Amino acid sequence: GGGVGSLPAGLGQPLSAGRVDPAGMARLSACRGLVSEAQADELVEWEEAQRYPLAAEAVGVHVMARETQLREIVASCEGSWGEAVPRLYYHSDREVAAESYTLSHGRWGISANLAADALPGDLPARAGVGVAAAAATDARGRARRLHRIAALNLPERPSSQGEHWTISHDKGMTWNTWLRFKMKAIFEFSVRAHWAELQETEWYVYVDDDTYVLWQPLLELLRRYDSRAAHYFGRPLHEAGYPLFVGGGAGIVLSRAAARQIIALKDAEVCDPLSLKWAERVHSGGDAWLGDCAESAGVHTDMEFGFYPQPPVSNLFHLFADAVAFHGVENHAAMHSALRANGTAAAFDPRCVPVFADHKYSCLPHFIIGGVPKAGTTSLYKYLLEHPDVLPAADKELTFWGNFFSPKRRPSRDDVMGDYLPKFPKISPSDFKVTGEATPGYLYCLTCPTYILKYMPKVRLIFTLRDPVPRAYSEYLNKAADRTVVRYLNKRIDNKMEKELSDAAPPFSALVADVAKTMASCGSPNRTFSMMDEYSDEMEEAGCYVNPFVGEGRYVRYLKLWLGMVPRRQLLLLNFDAWTASAEAAQEAMGRVAAFLQLAPFSFRVDEAHNTHANRSVHVDRDAASDADAIKGQSVEAQLPRRDRCVLRDFFAPYNAALAGLLAQHGYEPMTEAWGAGAAAGCPAKSGWRFAEELPAAPHATGAAAGGEEERRRCGTVDHPCLAGSDTQAT
Repeated sequence: GGGVGSLPAGLGQPLSAGRVDPAGMARLSACRGLVSEAQADELVEWEEAQRYPLAAEAVGVHVMARETQLREIVASCEGSWGEAVPRLYYHSDREVAAESYTLSHGRWGISANLAADALPGDLPARAGVGVAAAAATDARGRARRLHRIAALNLPERPSSQGEHWTISHDKGMTWNTWLRFKMKAIFEFSVRAHWAELQETEWYVYVDDDTYVLWQPLLELLRRYDSRAAHYFGRPLHEAGYPLFVGGGAGIVLSRAAARQIIALKDAEVCDPLSLKWAERVHSGGDAWLGDCAESAGVHTDMEFGFYPQPPVSNLFHLFADAVAFHGVENHAAMHSALRANGTAAAFDPRCVPVFADHKYSCLPHFIIGGVPKAGTTSLYKYLLEHPDVLPAADKELTFWGNFFSPKRRPSRDDVMGDYLPKFPKISPSDFKVTGEATPGYLYCLTCPTYILKYMPKVRLIFTLRDPVPRAYSEYLNKAADRTVVRYLNKRIDNKMEKELSDAAPPFSALVADVAKTMASCGSPNRTFSMMDEYSDEMEEAGCYVNPFVGEGRYVRYLKLWLGMVPRRQLLLLNFDAWTASAEAAQEAMGRVAAFLQLAPFSFRVDEAHNTHANRSVHVDRDAASDADAIKGQSVEAQLPRRDRCVLRDFFAPYNAALAGLLAQHGYEPMTEAWGAGAAAGCPAKSGWRFAEELPAAPHATGAAAGGEEERRRCGTVDHPCLAGSDTQAT
């Protein structure tokens, strides 16, 4: 609308509502067969003819400079993007600016090169002070384009009796209030100041001092608009229930017509910086003040999306073809060099997933070892740290996303940025290193896959699984060594874990007897639950609870959720019993892990086993290792009485069978066939499970299982075939 000329014959119907450059839309239309190539060429020529003539000198770019760094900001901008901008103004407090530059007298203190009508004698030089000389000319006699300083008398605080104040000497106003006054002062100067070049301005662009402006794309964007119409655009911000306005930082653009409409309200109550029209809105700085004034003046926001709140990493510039400005650029020179080298410089490692924080990009953690306890997670992690391209986190187990005790944690972005990422080394996209953590409880966390993938969408996940029978006993031995068995057993989803240590741990055989009781009273593997599971009153009344040492071995319950959400290329499963069988097997497994994490081949030292119950420590800064060969002959399962071993084999049989099917379904190597091979010899053939229906498809069963009262009545016995003749009592 508002363009010059008319469309070629036969054209003019809407083609798409997508964000496509007008010239690109013609080519896209031809590609889709909507118009011919000849019509596309004609449409491109017509579209180019619709551009409004605009001289570069008709665009004023106003930089809101930090007071204490004015000289550095001027040098940074003019040594990069500002070099091409003919009308570039820097705004700061007058008293601060006068410490570095010679300024004119009057309402606005300006540098000499802005006061084109001033005589040299009007601007006396000071000893030791840089002077922007208006009389300086280049070889062709044109006035030099030096930076222009527009120093302002910043607002007086209420009841200050004329006392001025600066950012560094706040006398009572809030920060946002000060920003509103500063925005008003800059806006009024840019529109009302009487110098000729300001009066000739057709477009006003307001940016922060850490904004990098792409000058030619900005000019091309402005040429699509008529400055005689009211236009107001940049990065649109919206809060529910309030009018749309343009966020500051990346750039606020006003046409001359829009600026004139707004300036007419400068003294109206609706434009009072001390009293925002929408005071309860979250955003309440200078950009919000200008947005309120624009809305009151009938100037509405145009939707433009080329103003980005943060910069891209160097090899992703092609994703920002519509960019006209990037906010958050602390090093303009580096950004300038990266843009000029784009397409030729290899400044970004493709393994890096960048995150923007503290005005710079760093890489997200590359991997998480998420399970299971007593299946070699500490050894895997410490083996990985031997690789020269792997850096440790603050500790091996960060337990951030959730675990057995908080299986439904839902961290926010602030939690991730403030509590999680600072625990990893800052890794530059141009000097990539692999880092990650290993928290074995993540497998059992219901919300973990959702939130891990939400904030780290390309993270690589490793799970090492172990035969659940020796795994359960191994974890019991670890907790017994730590004196934490009792508090671990007493933890449920709805109560806090007891802190005190205790030597009054029940023997493992008593816990196995409880498992036998559960199999008899609960009847079906579908209905069991442990401390990390949701459960119904009916399941609890039926005696379906299993202790966590055993409950954690029902891998299929939890792994199904991960396999259904994590892309196959991002998830590696290892069989602990296979990769710990020999040094060669461990070396082969670490080779698979290195390839999975896209690391260069490396010969790992795998002769130590970390965090055994004989030598405990999961911390990255403490060594607690046992000789791997020495402990290979110490079978944990062989230490169990036959009856305990048989009960557990019987308990895990349906879960292992379901796991085998799940792994086959997702294309993973089988691992359950070898678990307990030969160990079940001599065990009764009769199962302690009363019902043999298949396990449920969904993890974390929450409703009543089939059978109800009739099932419980028929399953009243607590005897298990393996306990026949035993004096072990269920506890």
